[in-house]
Amino acid sequence: MLLDLYYNHTIIQKIFQKASNILEYDLWNLIQKGPLKKLNITYYTQPAILISSFAIYKLWIQKNNIIPNIMAGHSLGEYTAMLCSKVISFHDAIRLVHYRGKLMQEISFSLKENNIDGYFMQAILGLDKILIQKICKQESKNNIVNISSYNTYNQVIISGNKNAILRVVNICKSLGAYSIPLKINIPSHCLLMKPIVKKFKNFLNNITFNYPKIPIVNTLNIKCETSLKKIKYNLIHQLYNPINWIECIKYISNKNINNLLEFGPKNILAKMTKKIFNNLDVISINNSKTLSIALKKYNYMRII
Repeated sequence: MLLDLYYNHTIIQKIFQKASNILEYDLWNLIQKGPLKKLNITYYTQPAILISSFAIYKLWIQKNNIIPNIMAGHSLGEYTAMLCSKVISFHDAIRLVHYRGKLMQEISFSLKENNIDGYFMQAILGLDKILIQKICKQESKNNIVNISSYNTYNQVIISGNKNAILRVVNICKSLGAYSIPLKINIPSHCLLMKPIVKKFKNFLNNITFNYPKIPIVNTLNIKCETSLKKIKYNLIHQLYNPINWIECIKYISNKNINNLLEFGPKNILAKMTKKIFNNLDVISINNSKTLSIALKKYNYMRII
């Protein structure tokens, strides 16, 4: 993750060092050397993804100072967008995602300790989302299962209790869909997360929020919020409500924005976005090669 960018650009190194000072552990060392089991614990994962994405964004700005017209983030990515747009400070962003991860992990441990039916997340592909919604509703009478993310027209993610998810998956498979279990140790964006809302809300009250310098599309109500109260409200409700990436990209496309950049350690969002609108030009910057491609393209666009 970011190996060549880190060793070739001082700005990346400084951002990771600054983050490590706040977290009180060596974030870069954890990402590169693990142990992987520790990195996969969500209160370590979330700061790692946040800082990796933000560091690439800052490198991009340093290289050509082309400021985005609009931003969006998928789940945790919304916090990165808020950091880039200066809604929250660097220090507060790290504190916030670490605490968010801690609460999410705690609820997961609590479910296990109380012998509540196991939980996980599963991708379902090849079936209409409305039909999957109906199946989830049908199978959630005694358990919790719901769509947690509308990723593309052909893919949704479901979260919830294991038995309910397996029932939904079996029904969907019988109708021609196929599924992929996700390697995520928490049931994100589903009602199982609702018990952490009060603690998270109280924590948010100690975070300073500023008006966005760059508009950010919220993935719950598909708006560029300017009300600080609504921005906080959406962060709270995002915990147990689905992410609608499809509508988010449609909103951006309807603004006649056709050139998009993904800042992050992988190219997952770029792939998903192209499946929603294949006419969009999307570049994912995650190494020196993709950075060079993006710089050449956008510098050329600036000339013409």
